[in-house]
Amino acid sequence: MKKILLVLTTLLIVNAQAQAQVTKPKLKVVKRPPYTQILFQHDKIFIGPQPQYQDFATLKAAGFSKVINMRTPKEMEELKFYEDYLLKKNDIDYKFIPIGGKDNPYSPEKLAEFAVALENTDGKVLLHCRSGHRASQLWAAYLVKYNGKTIDEALAMVTDMGWWPMPMESLLDKKLHVSIAK
Repeated sequence: MKKILLVLTTLLIVNAQAQAQVTKPKLKVVKRPPYTQILFQHDKIFIGPQPQYQDFATLKAAGFSKVINMRTPKEMEELKFYEDYLLKKNDIDYKFIPIGGKDNPYSPEKLAEFAVALENTDGKVLLHCRSGHRASQLWAAYLVKYNGKTIDEALAMVTDMGWWPMPMESLLDKKLHVSIAK
């Protein structure tokens, strides 16, 4: 019995040492830059709030080739930096399509300008405004007019941005359907 116990103990020790010597491959952890972690993504389109000064240095490394900004000129004046300059410095295309207020109303012309800005774009595109609301609404309208999505499909695609479903759906506990008036 002692011999069996000695053999089993020896086998356990040898097995433990053999397992300890097996080196596990190290996994490469790819960490997205902090700003890009909060963005909604649909294919190469990313939607989010205003990047901060420090975020512009990481956008190029994260693969962004274009930024489309929907903030108004007044909102841009409030910033303590020049977004267009920081993007040019990082070799990222920049398009300014201000939406909001009486001087920059939502319009079919803004949607058409946005569609042109998206043409022939390689790489990732960041759409932003102050919070991401205007940017997500412009993206949803683009999906309807230029990509053949229904309004419900397009709005469902911006659900992660928090702009759909409308609070009324939760209050009524019923799904709303949106359609274009004739």
